[in-house]
Amino acid sequence: MPTISITENNLFKALGDFLTSIVGNIVVKGQVNRVPMPTGDAVYMTPGTSVQLATVVQTYTDQGNVHTSNFRQSKQWAAQIDCYGAGANDNAAAISTALRTIYACDFFRATGLDIQPLYATDPQQLPLITGENQYLERWGLQAVLQYNPIITVTQEFADQLEIGLINVDATFPAGA
Repeated sequence: MPTISITENNLFKALGDFLTSIVGNIVVKGQVNRVPMPTGDAVYMTPGTSVQLATVVQTYTDQGNVHTSNFRQSKQWAAQIDCYGAGANDNAAAISTALRTIYACDFFRATGLDIQPLYATDPQQLPLITGENQYLERWGLQAVLQYNPIITVTQEFADQLEIGLINVDATFPAGA
């Protein structure tokens, strides 16, 4: 069964923890059905794009009885960050700024996963009318990260060979 070293859940966990460290508000994954919006200030993360950045690098691992082929793929992953509530503008500005700092690089490195921020877009107001026909303050931006997942699959290896000599004429006689 193939394994992947960095999953989408890993990306959301790392990004969510980072956002919480910056704004201290409720941070949730977007596109969840039948869940009401939190009250007060909140931050939503919604997956955007996943783009290949480089050619796949393939390596092999031979550890006794375990043989694997590993595919490393550098990818760019974008998430839409939406900030809601009275502090939406300030929270979006703080997130956009913090994603462009060494603090962000150190934070993601500390996760132990091969994830780093590439850039963040500038915040933009995105008007939202609620089900009660009321305007809700919403500011959004794109957080763009690079991650380098490794997909590992089992691989058969020929790591032991027995070489022997045979008499070809005797083993495979002509005309037989």
